[in-house]
Amino acid sequence: MKTNKHIKKSDSIFIQFIEYRKSLTPFEMKMEAAKLINQTDSVDLNKAYHNVYDKINLKTNFNVIYTTLTRIAAVLTLPLLAFTIWSLFFQDSLQQSDLIARNNISIQEIHSPIGMRSYVVLPDSTCLWLNSGSYLRYGIPFIRENRVVELIGEAFLDVARNDDSPFVVKANGAEVEVLGTRFNVNAWPNSNVISVVLKEGSINFKFQVEEGIFKRTELKPNDYLQFDTNDNKIAVENTNIEKYIAWHQNIMILDDTPMTELAEMLSKWYGVRVVIASEEIKRYKFTTTFDNEPLHRVLELLEISSPGIKFHYSTGKPIEGTKQFTLPLITITKK
Repeated sequence: MKTNKHIKKSDSIFIQFIEYRKSLTPFEMKMEAAKLINQTDSVDLNKAYHNVYDKINLKTNFNVIYTTLTRIAAVLTLPLLAFTIWSLFFQDSLQQSDLIARNNISIQEIHSPIGMRSYVVLPDSTCLWLNSGSYLRYGIPFIRENRVVELIGEAFLDVARNDDSPFVVKANGAEVEVLGTRFNVNAWPNSNVISVVLKEGSINFKFQVEEGIFKRTELKPNDYLQFDTNDNKIAVENTNIEKYIAWHQNIMILDDTPMTELAEMLSKWYGVRVVIASEEIKRYKFTTTFDNEPLHRVLELLEISSPGIKFHYSTGKPIEGTKQFTLPLITITKK
């Protein structure tokens, strides 16, 4: 009879807990589940197992304890299971009023440091190369009605095809929509020009003309699009696009490239500051290819190809009061 009373008391607690969970709002359930997920990292499973095992051996009624533990485990698992099911199957019904819906559990941000190019595989198996100093953000869970990412900087994407979930890149107020393709987007915040290059497949470039009115332009392979954000003008050219996308393979292609543009490329590729000493030097142009070359080798070859100029390299200096250093400095002068 003592055992029956114990089981009835356990049933009562279990029922009370279920009723309590029914009263929770969806937000409270998500927060509770997220808390449980965080707590699991700090649990020593081996120690917990041995503690429970030792306590069970001290009791004479193994079945009662086993039943109780099983029910407790089921109760604790319930919010986590509900959270997982909600994430996988029901989040698509939420409205996405902004780039990343406010109801997402979390936002993932990826940053490629200055002087580095980063390779990332997104949750949908899309392969992405992020250029130096660029940022990418997306919501978790990622695969929903639309797969939306926000880009600041430059990225080359090889998008995994999913007819039920178009892939959308948002950058500087414009959008690139695809299902599955390979393309490059260049959209730096300090520039009024967004450029898009299509390697394979087809994409739609979209921007807002007026409130609620959008204009679309479809790109085909080898199309190079430039969009001026100041006057909403688009120019599309079908051309050799390798020089625009080779960076993701660590290849720098200079094709009659002005010195000012070369200076920007060196700054992003190698994480340096570049100062051009005179206006005359800015008129220099370069045509060559560097395949994964270190900075000192690039400067050496540039000097050989242009005997009238000199590249001076200075290391970064400590910033007073911090543990950081200034960027190395390259000064370009006439010989």
